[in-house]
Amino acid sequence: MKHLLRLAVGGIALSALALAGQAAAADDMDALLKRIKLPPGFKINVFAKLPKPRSMVVGKPLNTVFVGSRHGTVHSLRDTNRDGVADEISLRGDDMNVPNGIAFQDGMLYVAETERVFMWGVPAEFDTALPLQPRVPVFEGMPAEFLHGWRYAGFGPDRKLYVSIGAPCNICDLKSMEGSIIRMDANGQNMEVVARGVRNSVGFDFHPKTGELFFTDNGADLMGDDIPPDELNRVTETGQHFGYPYLGGKSVKLTGWEDKTPPKGHQAPVIEFQAHSANLGIHFYTGRMFPAEYQGDAFVAQHGSWNRTSPVGYRIMRIRFDDKGLPTGKEVFADGWLQGDDASGRPVDIKSLPDGSLLVSDDYANVIYRISYGG
Repeated sequence: MKHLLRLAVGGIALSALALAGQAAAADDMDALLKRIKLPPGFKINVFAKLPKPRSMVVGKPLNTVFVGSRHGTVHSLRDTNRDGVADEISLRGDDMNVPNGIAFQDGMLYVAETERVFMWGVPAEFDTALPLQPRVPVFEGMPAEFLHGWRYAGFGPDRKLYVSIGAPCNICDLKSMEGSIIRMDANGQNMEVVARGVRNSVGFDFHPKTGELFFTDNGADLMGDDIPPDELNRVTETGQHFGYPYLGGKSVKLTGWEDKTPPKGHQAPVIEFQAHSANLGIHFYTGRMFPAEYQGDAFVAQHGSWNRTSPVGYRIMRIRFDDKGLPTGKEVFADGWLQGDDASGRPVDIKSLPDGSLLVSDDYANVIYRISYGG
């Protein structure tokens, strides 16, 4: 009896410790949310907590959110009661090779690993207890290097699958598909290079009116605190060259390439961002929740610097666009993840829910936020 009593008391003590830990974690997250500065009328909450969330896509018609990572996992999330918080979080697989890229079309889920794209050959939304098996190969043979080997993927208005392929280095010559954005039919056929001279794009989206592809690109490292700038680029013709490894930003010549001439007709970025701010996910806003002035503008997640004397980034930028689909300027939309030299979160990707709110993944704080307006 005494032995059983000791076990019971021990169990109570362990439960109390667990509850105390959960309370402390909740307090830390509440403190983080209070640090985030948004324009008047906007608010932020935690949509879901999960390990290392990166790229996201929202399925149709059930609005299941699929989340890739750089750590082998893909999750699915559901907010079945539409209260702005996911009430179902399912691990769908944990054995993939950097499944950062994730896309959805016609009920099917596509995952871009480092070397290949596969499709899950069943309607992906309808049973979120099923693991991602079998995995049907769609496209294989992408460069195997790990550096900048986390792909970004998405379907365009042409119903083709686009995949970004980073350069396998800081500054170097490129071969084969390296340093590009490619596209293909949904079955992997008819692959072509859409953009060349791309150092490391980990985010792209298509303008809602013009259908043009806009992509972020991360500048080279080890050239100092303030050069070269990160980029937002616009594709107007298939196969255009965007300057790497010759140039960073509009005019900064990269180390070792100062005396070499960029390809004729190379494209300058339409927006330059602060060097090392690590611009990743971009998302054009077409929802109806935010004020009308946000229609057609884009949001960009700045993941934040790792190699700068004073850190920068760790925020969300708003890119204003005119009626012709051209960017006219940039401004901070959300910040507070960086306080001095102390970072508490790193935004990665941005997507809209059907109600017009925004989801923002954060692979440092291990959460997905929901940003809403009014209410």
